[in-house]
Amino acid sequence: MADIFREIDEEMRQENLQRIWKKYNILIIAAVAAILIGTVGYVGWQHYSASQRAAEAERFAAALAVAGQENADQAIRDFAAVAGEAKYGYAALARLEQAGLMAEAGDLPGAIDAYDALAADSAAAQPFRDLAIVLGAYRRLQADDAAGAVTSLSGLAAGSSPWRHLAREITALAAEKQGNRAEARRLLRQLVDDTEAPSGVRARAAEMLQALPE
Repeated sequence: MADIFREIDEEMRQENLQRIWKKYNILIIAAVAAILIGTVGYVGWQHYSASQRAAEAERFAAALAVAGQENADQAIRDFAAVAGEAKYGYAALARLEQAGLMAEAGDLPGAIDAYDALAADSAAAQPFRDLAIVLGAYRRLQADDAAGAVTSLSGLAAGSSPWRHLAREITALAAEKQGNRAEARRLLRQLVDDTEAPSGVRARAAEMLQALPE
């Protein structure tokens, strides 16, 4: 009888972990978007005249508006057009948005390929390439490819990239999916104790650590 109660308790903890991730994954993407806007502004300021920046910003905003109307197919085409004609920040940002819409529409393989292509594009700024790796790993996790997610994130999670904390968070989730709870707990504890980690990441890590079975 004790074994039955232990199994029920473990299942409840697992459900809590999934609930926590579903609760916070939208916030992760929102935080990423906010940082991206700042990065785009910085890169754009370096490489564009004011008129060029304004024109590309307007086209990008128009594509976002279409996406906000839940017209995914049209938005994907619009972002593809921006990505093909813009340069520097807005081109990379459009590729990220396009890949995200593909994933939300159910085309995870296509989205992962799009992220991988951006990550390998030496013409794109490094912050965008690193973010493409993080988001590609996140989509791999959604596609039940936890091993692929861990492999793709290994360099970022161990390095000094500004995305390293998200990389470690996703790596922890991937480790748990692989049944390696000790590694998942180690990574989450590392995030909780890391004073350089964003407060949102630390809070999520603490909550997931509490929900994760020993």
